Amino acid sequence: MATGRVLLGSLLLLILHLDLGGSRGAWEALVAERELSFEPAVDRETQRPQLVARLRRSLTSPCQLWSLSLPVAELGLGYTSEETVIFRYCAGSCPRGARTQHGLALARLRGQGRAHGGPCCQPTRYADVTFLDDRHRWQRLPQLSAAACGCDG
Repeated sequence: MATGRVLLGSLLLLILHLDLGGSRGAWEALVAERELSFEPAVDRETQRPQLVARLRRSLTSPCQLWSLSLPVAELGLGYTSEETVIFRYCAGSCPRGARTQHGLALARLRGQGRAHGGPCCQPTRYADVTFLDDRHRWQRLPQLSAAACGCDG
């Protein structure tokens, strides 16, 4: 489980760092909402000090809706606007208890080593986001933001 958390956290940090999910503003929003912290650490191989970014609540809390306040440009969808939107997403842990026939079968296959992974926290409903672009036109982005979350698998 700890390895999964490290991999998920590393993936999120890579996406943010490569500007695929935002830029410096996205980093600042994560830090401001206390979802991301920076802690001193020592590289085990080189013994050099380094700064490690860590996700706090989203990976240890139950699957739930989270939000970031971001400039439209940081969504990375090609829109230019000085407006800020609320981007909601799902994050958190999911219990391994099977609630559906699919979950029961998957749990059995996992136990046999024939399937991998665990239940995923993901949106179960989406919401549209609307904003005014730099040309003073309303833009509507259907299903951009999560509206509800649940565990699947």
